[in-house]
Amino acid sequence: MSCSSPYDPAADPAALALAIRNTNVWDNLTGGFLPSRTVLIRDRRIVSVDPAEEAELPPETQVLDGQGKFLIPGLIDAHVHLTHVLYQAGMTADETLPYFLANGVTSVRSTGDNVVAQSLLRRWAEENPDLSPRLFLASWLIGNAPPIHKDIGWSLTSPAEVPAFVNDMSKWGVTTLKIYANCLPSVARKVIEEGHKKGFVVTGHLSSYPVQEAIQDGIDSLEHIESVSDFLRADPKDRHSLDIESAKARKLVRTIADSGVFVDPTLAVFWGTLFFVDVEEIVNHPDNLRMPRRLRDFWAEDRKRRLTSYSAGPLETRRRTFRKYQDLVGMLHQAGARILVGTDAPEPQVAPGYSLHTEMELLVESGMSPAAVLQAATRVNAEVLRQENHLGGIEPGKRADLVLLRANPIEDIRNTRKIDRVINGGEVLLPSEILERRAARARPDDK
Repeated sequence: MSCSSPYDPAADPAALALAIRNTNVWDNLTGGFLPSRTVLIRDRRIVSVDPAEEAELPPETQVLDGQGKFLIPGLIDAHVHLTHVLYQAGMTADETLPYFLANGVTSVRSTGDNVVAQSLLRRWAEENPDLSPRLFLASWLIGNAPPIHKDIGWSLTSPAEVPAFVNDMSKWGVTTLKIYANCLPSVARKVIEEGHKKGFVVTGHLSSYPVQEAIQDGIDSLEHIESVSDFLRADPKDRHSLDIESAKARKLVRTIADSGVFVDPTLAVFWGTLFFVDVEEIVNHPDNLRMPRRLRDFWAEDRKRRLTSYSAGPLETRRRTFRKYQDLVGMLHQAGARILVGTDAPEPQVAPGYSLHTEMELLVESGMSPAAVLQAATRVNAEVLRQENHLGGIEPGKRADLVLLRANPIEDIRNTRKIDRVINGGEVLLPSEILERRAARARPDDK
């Protein structure tokens, strides 16, 4: 083997080769780990993945010892908001983005935000790769008038208005168009048509636009399990009347799986924000207590509103409904649907970064294996971003976005929380140091 040197954290990741030696490397194709591998990185990309005893390293390669550890691709959160909620809390996303990175989330997919603010945030993220994941931007929430969320909504009342809007979004470099709950079906169809002409991924949080019609019209992704479950209510006005055992449910699940549409359940937001805001162990979960004070204060105010809607009624009834949501996710997975891993952070009790691990745990509870969940949080999430050639795997040519774990996540999905190092574009970072740098920049009232 050629000469090498211990890892130097001060070295420029673009200038020197880095090797993660003798570690267990995740293989997305088999859904398992390849033992005793050495991963060579140069110019922020993976050069090779070889058996440790065969790896040839260039001169002066820096070496990070991976003995006894488990290397996975950088995690991707497929459903976040970069301005919504934070605007209401009087915050900007640079105050929360380090939490994603410290938790091994090296890319996030916005699903509806203020487009101008997002562009500035992306610039900040690119300038601060030691504090931020990579940001993939989305349009405003496309709906009818008036918008449901005034801070991030955009009203389109006629299909004739759609082409100009889509053209405008292409100028801002967004990658996803988001159809929202009150969007007119005729407008939504035009968004899909025009969006596909421009190469956008079109996703939807559906309500007034029926899920079967959206699938037939070619929508790419469905956000929140309620975009599916609302069609299965015995009583349209009662979310707890969900019937997932009927022939109607089986037919819809089959339709979704056969269509290839992505489904982003975001169970974490139903668990944290919506159904259980009166449950002490959820509200005061350790993940939530790590958040900045201003965000927690806003969450506390918002809980009062939730107590009159989703979190109204007997706790056992809400638990049964949430269990049906999980069972529906399990049915979709068993049928072969393409499940994404997204959270809806930073909605109340959906802590940026930490909540992705919660989402993975909830998906395992729903009937997915830890291996399938890890594949979803990396490869499948990269596919919805159309970044599968660059992200979501440990293969030559892909970007060196990686997470080195101290324990095997296939044995227990909670082991994804046991992070030794985060490698963001070839730069090796300690989670504790990411959070220390965030704290050093924090406002005094957030410490």
